[in-house]
Amino acid sequence: MSPRTQKQFEEMRESRRQQIMEAALKMFATEGYGHCSISKLASHAGISKGLMYNYFESKEALLAAIIEHGMNDIMDLFDPDHDGILESDELVVFIRKVFAAMRNHQEYWILFISVILQPGVRELLIDKPVFKYMEQFTTMLLEYFEKKGFEDPYLEVLTLSALIEGFGVLLIYAYPTMQIPDEMLQKYENRIIDMYK
Repeated sequence: MSPRTQKQFEEMRESRRQQIMEAALKMFATEGYGHCSISKLASHAGISKGLMYNYFESKEALLAAIIEHGMNDIMDLFDPDHDGILESDELVVFIRKVFAAMRNHQEYWILFISVILQPGVRELLIDKPVFKYMEQFTTMLLEYFEKKGFEDPYLEVLTLSALIEGFGVLLIYAYPTMQIPDEMLQKYENRIIDMYK
């Protein structure tokens, strides 16, 4: 058997890192961020506490990595060509894809939103890179609504954000007992698109 290459080591490390983040996301969402220790997180991920520190320097760093990963996924949907400019067709695709992602990966997004909404989490993330995504999202939407001639572009940023985030919160309260019919979700998406296209 030949020795592993540097690329193979990096792939294994990234795979383990993702495994730890997935396990931590579930624990943070179900037990609460404040109640999770590094020891509990490591045990839940199936690794030693010492090995956990090889991947994340602290519980706060682990939380920031989880949130940044989710926000990066959202921004890849929002600005797929990474040019910092939002066009009408990109907004339509974003709306379709973000709702599809929330439906197709419902458990992940329920956990993600549950963690973000916990007391104290926002304060831990204020000086972290994750806030650049939020600023970029807001700036791009504001410029889009200004360019489209909306009377109050900032109000439209708030409204669109609330429509999308509100759906995420609804998923939390509805899951798993209530399923929203696909036809109704399609109508909801279409209404948002008609408002802003």
